Amino acid sequence: MTSGRSNSLSLIADISPSYCPSRVRKWFSSRTGLQLVLVDQDRPIVEGYFAVATEIEDDSGCPHTLEHLIFMGSADHPYKGLLDTLGNRAFSSTNAWTATDSTVYTLSTAGWQGFRSLLPVYLDHLVRPTLSDAACYTEVYHVDGKGHEKGVVFSEMQGVENEASTIANLHAKKILYPDSSGYSSETGGLMGALRVLTNDRIRQFYEALYRPDNLCLIIVGSVDADELLETVAEFDATLPDLDPASKKPRPFVDSPPVPRLQQTTVKLVDFPDKDESSGHVLISFQGPPATDVLTNTALHVLLTYLTESDVSLLRKKLVEIEVPLATEIESYTEDFIDTELDLWLRNVPTSKLELVHATLFDVLREHADAARNEFDLGRMRDVIRREKLQFMLHSERYPSTLATLAITDFLYGDRETGKSLVNLVGDLDDYETVLGWEVSDWLDLMHKWLLDVPHVAILAQPSASLAKKIRLDGKERVRKTREELGEQGLEQLAKKLKSAQDENNRKIPDDLLEQFPAPDPAKVRFIKTATGRAGLALAEGQQQSGSEVQEILDKDGAREAPVYVHYEHIKSNFATLSVVLSTSVVPEDKLPLLNILLANFYATPIELDDGSVLDYEAVVTRLKRDTLSNSYSSGYDGEFDELLTLDFEFVPENYAKVVDWLRLLMWRSKFDVARLQIVVEKMAMGIPEMKRTGTTVVRSATRRLLFTPRSAARVLDELDFEDRLQEVSALLKSDPQAVVDELEQIRAALFTVENMRLIVCSDVTKLVDPVSSFTKILLKDKKSAAAASLVPITRTLENLTPEGASLGGKAYLLPVPSTESSYATVFANGPTAFDDADVHAIAVACSYLEAVEGPFWRGIRGDGLAYGAGMLRSIESGRIGFRVYRAADALVAIERAREIVGGYAAGKTEFEKLLVEGAVSMIVSAAAEADNNPVDAAERKYLQEVIKGLGSGANEKFLAGIREVTSEDLVRVMKRWFVPLFRTESASVFVACNPSKTEGLRGDFERLGYEVVVDPFDSLKRVGEEGSEEESEEGSGEGSEEEEDSSDEEESEESEDSDDDSD
Repeated sequence: MTSGRSNSLSLIADISPSYCPSRVRKWFSSRTGLQLVLVDQDRPIVEGYFAVATEIEDDSGCPHTLEHLIFMGSADHPYKGLLDTLGNRAFSSTNAWTATDSTVYTLSTAGWQGFRSLLPVYLDHLVRPTLSDAACYTEVYHVDGKGHEKGVVFSEMQGVENEASTIANLHAKKILYPDSSGYSSETGGLMGALRVLTNDRIRQFYEALYRPDNLCLIIVGSVDADELLETVAEFDATLPDLDPASKKPRPFVDSPPVPRLQQTTVKLVDFPDKDESSGHVLISFQGPPATDVLTNTALHVLLTYLTESDVSLLRKKLVEIEVPLATEIESYTEDFIDTELDLWLRNVPTSKLELVHATLFDVLREHADAARNEFDLGRMRDVIRREKLQFMLHSERYPSTLATLAITDFLYGDRETGKSLVNLVGDLDDYETVLGWEVSDWLDLMHKWLLDVPHVAILAQPSASLAKKIRLDGKERVRKTREELGEQGLEQLAKKLKSAQDENNRKIPDDLLEQFPAPDPAKVRFIKTATGRAGLALAEGQQQSGSEVQEILDKDGAREAPVYVHYEHIKSNFATLSVVLSTSVVPEDKLPLLNILLANFYATPIELDDGSVLDYEAVVTRLKRDTLSNSYSSGYDGEFDELLTLDFEFVPENYAKVVDWLRLLMWRSKFDVARLQIVVEKMAMGIPEMKRTGTTVVRSATRRLLFTPRSAARVLDELDFEDRLQEVSALLKSDPQAVVDELEQIRAALFTVENMRLIVCSDVTKLVDPVSSFTKILLKDKKSAAAASLVPITRTLENLTPEGASLGGKAYLLPVPSTESSYATVFANGPTAFDDADVHAIAVACSYLEAVEGPFWRGIRGDGLAYGAGMLRSIESGRIGFRVYRAADALVAIERAREIVGGYAAGKTEFEKLLVEGAVSMIVSAAAEADNNPVDAAERKYLQEVIKGLGSGANEKFLAGIREVTSEDLVRVMKRWFVPLFRTESASVFVACNPSKTEGLRGDFERLGYEVVVDPFDSLKRVGEEGSEEESEEGSGEGSEEEEDSSDEEESEESEDSDDDSD
């Protein structure tokens, strides 16, 4: 053992929960205080969560800056990006997030082999980081040679600081908690504080908090426990002994207790936006101690009862009404030492912010009045049963579920005995306890924690004047900086930045990288599922002889089934039923109303077989009782947007009930005019919020401009439907039957046996009548419903406009007044065949370019041009693309990408052998990540093998193909497919930016030969934008104002444009 020290890790907890196939063990080092938690779960990805409790009493952002600086090198490995570069080779990815009370570093690896090799290097970065001045200068804050404020952390917070949710949350925290409490701080860092933050202050914070007794390593996955213990014991042996005489306080736990609120505070705050029509309301309460599991469980189900469904109390009274007071109400908790309870009401009419706050409490008080006898104990018990099952499902399916409990235990539980972890992770007895509660118990809970205590209410209203002030202040700051520094001062700053970048970007020696060989892909244990088929699905593939699954289906009439059913047999206690429908059967002029039909689908009256009618409340209540979730989505598994998918999750014993629900919802539902009007009003109220997000605006523009009105990808875009909303709303009042008639036509066209592909993911042995249920239940009203053939699957490339089919020559500038950042997507035509000879090389080339510490990372993010840049590839729609997000300078970022791609295509820049290997490894890791639970693996398999027609073993063949890609292949695809992305004649560009930037960008793009279209949808006119307020800026220099959340994760919206046809 290193340093001759014996293993001081002792097992203090060993839990095998009955509710999921996992084993949870915890070790504690008596010598150093280090904690280790292992969650054994059979999955291809091994996840690591390395948690540090981080308490700070100011808004300096030290926790967040360290989250970035840790990755800049360690004592033994003093190279920026080494962790990520090694991760690229080892089927791994790294990330981190900064929360209010902790910073958590993550390592996600396909297989244990790669994880084990990286773990010691990662831990060395945590305990011995370099924290150099050069790294602080580039990563945290600096002013560049043009006078613009930059720095990765600063750029993140520049956007976040002015978002409505950030402003509301920060104001609430400042009232809920005293200034001396770490819970009142903005751990991401406010811009004013980041401007003056020094590296010495960051180092001081590191020394105080980053210590072995304040570190917990949580590992989830299929792991060799003995090897893990050996690796962590070796690391622990290198750490210093705890000194009892100088014991440091435990963050939060040893801090002064947070005083309880003495009075209710209602505060009106502004957030910047030109559209002043709607705002938000945040209501916060102080809750019980985090370790009081029973009370927290009860409050969780109570908040769910109040907010979760269309028939929940607050939604029914505030949202599901003729004139909605909000489009959504959400409840969530902050699991601090004392739990914080929060209610968030979205898109409240600005004139009704105060009314909504008052009305909400009036509704709660009336409901909690025992004399009124309104509390629905039966529905509450349904909620409890459903929440328990959902927790069981999440624990089985998602690695973060039990890891989150382990983090909470580390932060606030008993660190040395493991008893608190047993209470958190052990059997779900608390659900059974509250299941036995009576009405009086629930009313007492409501009074104690929601009604008879003070609270904080933040009313967030949009302000056009604030939006203008922020823009003008930013311009003035740049002007003053340039004036004060002069050309000589700016030149010195440019040299200082260049020097810091050169120091940070020292090349990692190849011999160091080669010490970490790439793991064997064969040792990655991908999840395997067994396929079965019934009815028309039998024609899609030859059945395996002696297949147990197929034998079960054949015995239940698979050969005679009149409907298409595809089965994926998985090991799970839960099941899913998906219904895939083609929108090509819907008349084009009726397609827009699909938005309304789908939004209304799961919450509408139904006529039962005996002629009686279930009102929508009864439908929602009973449907939730029989399912764990029900949803609809455009496309299937994120692709093929001309399809619709209806999804149900449930326990296998409810299989027949779910099949019957599908029948009733498709063919027995009633279009209630009042319900339809509510749906339309909520859609209209949600539009302003969508226009506040640059990624949403860009994605919507590409759909509206590149797809025809025949395309569901276009008509199901909410912003495209905006023009029709007022028309439909008026028609529902003047001639409601006309709307109902159109919806009936859509129903008749969409829900036919010929247009249904049913996909069942379940342990087939647990299903009663797996095939005949469809014949006996689903089709019992349709005696002659056997389908002779299926409606073909339509691809989005079949519904392209002439411009979409032949991209190039246009640049669209899309004003977004609420953002100071820019978001850009560039599209060119790409391959259209899923088995195209270039598919593998394109995948590797994309992975190579966008790798962490790869060409785009170094050339675009590293130089502060954008927070991120990446490739988009969608064979399904025949496009290849490039995107930049949270850009300081979108056009310069695009031009930099053009230089990078051009260098590789021309042979001026050679492909690095180790980075190519890393690119291949990243694809393997992404494939494992996509299939990290049985349902995801089954759905991905169906997408690849059936919908794309790639046949059995498509994933394995693809992964084999990428390993055969050569440098010559990469040069070829760069020339053929990537270079056209950056040529005016073959590329179409979409940029969302602040209106003040459009004139400068217009000139720049016109000089490049583009036909420029500014504001193609006249969005500014809709919110009264006159244009005279805005001052244009010369050139494309858009400053460094970037929109970013508090983690390093890309926005989820980005992935929707990235239809990955590879793994």
